[in-house]
Amino acid sequence: MWRSQSVHNQAETEFLDQAIERIERDEHLNSHARAILTGAGAQEPLIALSLLTPQDVRFHAEGPFMREHLKLMLAVLFAMVEEKFHLIDVEEFRRLKGYEGEVDELEETFKEHASFFEAFTLFHDATKWLTATFTSLPGSRGEELGFVSVRSHHFDEFAHERARERGKYLDLYHAFEGTITGVSPRDVQARFYSTYGIQVHYPHHGRKIHAPVYQDLLDRVCFAHGLSSRDRDLLDDLTTHHMEFAVDFRSVRPIAIRRYTHLATKRGYDADDFLDLLQGCLFLDGVCGSKRLTDGNYWHDATPLVNCLRSEHNFAPWRRLEKEEEREQNEKFRRRKVFQEVGLDGGSLMDLLEMESGPDFGNALRDIQAAVIGEGEMPKFGGRIDLEISERAGKFYERMFQKGE
Repeated sequence: MWRSQSVHNQAETEFLDQAIERIERDEHLNSHARAILTGAGAQEPLIALSLLTPQDVRFHAEGPFMREHLKLMLAVLFAMVEEKFHLIDVEEFRRLKGYEGEVDELEETFKEHASFFEAFTLFHDATKWLTATFTSLPGSRGEELGFVSVRSHHFDEFAHERARERGKYLDLYHAFEGTITGVSPRDVQARFYSTYGIQVHYPHHGRKIHAPVYQDLLDRVCFAHGLSSRDRDLLDDLTTHHMEFAVDFRSVRPIAIRRYTHLATKRGYDADDFLDLLQGCLFLDGVCGSKRLTDGNYWHDATPLVNCLRSEHNFAPWRRLEKEEEREQNEKFRRRKVFQEVGLDGGSLMDLLEMESGPDFGNALRDIQAAVIGEGEMPKFGGRIDLEISERAGKFYERMFQKGE
């Protein structure tokens, strides 16, 4: 998925935290995200329950319940689809010199597979509600109240104990929430943790999706989003391993790429496609949907995705040239096809210019096509012809550069 340069690359950049804050203020994006979650919850009781899952402020400071985690992921996805957010305009990614095309292709992956990533968002943490357990800081009020799950409660036969502890936590949180006014939900979450010191865990929740009830849910989510059986398998595997992505790329680790390419090959996927989707899941879930809180400041850590991109390159650096050459050939083929569709190919321009085949026409054809793609000045032929070429060039741009490209 290598490309040499960006098609966006605006002069001004913003840090990731600024970009996400801007997205969080966009009522259109957030109302869209809320509508998706409300609709999914109305259709699927398991998703409705998952939205109520308590969140640990240490890792998910975006809000007290999982609804806020999913809403932020969806809002970021919709911002890219609607051209309100470009990855290459994020300062942390702009600094990755030589990776501009890689960053752009990740954004294009989101746009091309928006339904897939929406389904991933809805499904990937659905089992957290079932698996939630609690521990408390030593000497904290939470410990005094008994929020110290024993290890045996991680196992399926103790689901009733987890449900009891979960209900106890929710009662305590809502009672605390009722004593505070004029404060955002995420600040209430932070105050609650400061007061009680209760930590939330979801042991092995990524692998719990293989229970029949969640496999059936996956089938329904994929059907609702028009996903193929192949996409369903990809979503299954990416959800199974999604908790490992951020851990694997805490640093630049090319060996981790080998692990995922091996998994893709074993499962019959194209390794490049699998890595594209992996990076998309990592960005939405582990970067954007995992707000951090340090000394009263909320922030997002782009490091895992940066390390993943570097790891992919370092794993097989020679593939960068191979992929770039392949992309250039594909782009040339696509460009020739669109030139023909809009009347900027050789035969059409020969008729328009009323010229015969030969060196003069060859030069004119080369100059016109170069000018259309921004690699030279447009030659002048006279009023009617210049106007017609301009109109055809406009149609070329409409077909080649859709959605802000």
